[in-house]
Amino acid sequence: MSGSSLTLVRPTAPKEGDQLTFRFATDAPHPKNWVGVYDGARVPGNGASLVWKYVTTAEGEVTLETQGLTDGPYTAYLLAEDGYAILARSAPFGFAARPVPPRPRFAVDTVTTSAVVAGEAAVVRLAGLWTTADGRQNGRGVTFRARGGDGWLSVGADGTVTAKAPRAGTHRPGVLTVEGRDGATGATSQVAVQVPVRRNPRGIVLKVATLDAWDAGRHVDGALTKLLRLVLIQGLDVLALQDTGGTLGTSLAEALGWAVYEDPGGLALISRYPLADPRPEGPDLPAIAATVRAPGVRAVRVWNARLDEGDYGPLGIRRGRTPAQAEAAEWASLRYRQAQNLVAAMAPDLGAARDTPVLLAAALSSPSHLDWTVRTAGSHGTTGPVRWPVTQLLDQARLVDVFRAAHRDPVREPGNTWSPVDPAQPQDRIDALYTAGPLSADEAHILVTGWPKPIPDTAANGWPSDHAAAVATFGVRA
Repeated sequence: MSGSSLTLVRPTAPKEGDQLTFRFATDAPHPKNWVGVYDGARVPGNGASLVWKYVTTAEGEVTLETQGLTDGPYTAYLLAEDGYAILARSAPFGFAARPVPPRPRFAVDTVTTSAVVAGEAAVVRLAGLWTTADGRQNGRGVTFRARGGDGWLSVGADGTVTAKAPRAGTHRPGVLTVEGRDGATGATSQVAVQVPVRRNPRGIVLKVATLDAWDAGRHVDGALTKLLRLVLIQGLDVLALQDTGGTLGTSLAEALGWAVYEDPGGLALISRYPLADPRPEGPDLPAIAATVRAPGVRAVRVWNARLDEGDYGPLGIRRGRTPAQAEAAEWASLRYRQAQNLVAAMAPDLGAARDTPVLLAAALSSPSHLDWTVRTAGSHGTTGPVRWPVTQLLDQARLVDVFRAAHRDPVREPGNTWSPVDPAQPQDRIDALYTAGPLSADEAHILVTGWPKPIPDTAANGWPSDHAAAVATFGVRA
């Protein structure tokens, strides 16, 4: 065997159904030399080979019809002159189960729409919630029909649900079960559509989240579908996305059938309700704004900002900066200049916040001075508080930190948003929601779903970001 070799060359990690190609070489070529595959501990001469083929040259490649083999282990042998004398053998190999391609289906099992005022009509589009076998959100070629539910709900073949809420009102949401059938594959899937009825037309609940999309979702497989599930399962009404690549927010809004304002710089506002008066990013101002106009209640002006990530303050502390040095570095940073520009740009809206409340959703890339206190100094590696300039500036502009207002104790509730997938980084709360005007939160929390694996094994994570989301629920009145 010393003058011969046999090596599996492709695929190097076989899956069920693969043909295998081996490279062989021998100093004893013969027209009747052959390569055969044996299972388990069997060796040539102990029963027939599973698949085989002649190899007539001194070296080359041979492809065997191994599509019917499963599991393992197996060993391939290079054998001499139509007999069982072993010239060479491969390393043992096996076949991994080939993942079954997902069937076309709805992205979620249940969809809860915005509440419909008693006696009024609403329309919900479901086609964008259809996930194709290759993971895209595309309802073309799918036919939809009702499979049961309340009589005031109906669905068209294109997936458009029409709701006409009873004038008398009802204490429970209307429910319609909708089936989609893929025209190409025949696959079917069902979704339950729940439509709450607003008994008070002068007030709504507005659930808002801010989230960094992490390089437009490129680090997680199926990021668009996972974002779609996040919005629907968590019952969000407004999502501020950062780092979208300029298109991810629009794709998500199209799948939801919602309103969107997205800037090429990578910021997006996605809303269940109409958006008006959009404001684009400006020079040294990585922020956008738009007004959420829900029916029957006052408008809410929403800003979305993503400040510069350079010279991250907690890393400077870890590397030996004192609190005073960290503050000085932050005062001199591009991040602080952007925060100054942000507050200046928001000033007209803040001045009118008594009539039109203001909500700021931001990836600040800065901790909060409300979190870095004397009591928390030990957990941050300092000997005293740090007055982080960015959040102090927002505080001076009379913007209320929603999470810290709801959770006063940073020792018990640190609220870290950075980073659920990078534990080597200093963990901190650098994503936040702020309000001005008559917009108080009923609750606020930090959200990460599932158990995301750390970098570099993030592709299969159900959570689509390297940040946690900051989430809050508000009551909005007329």
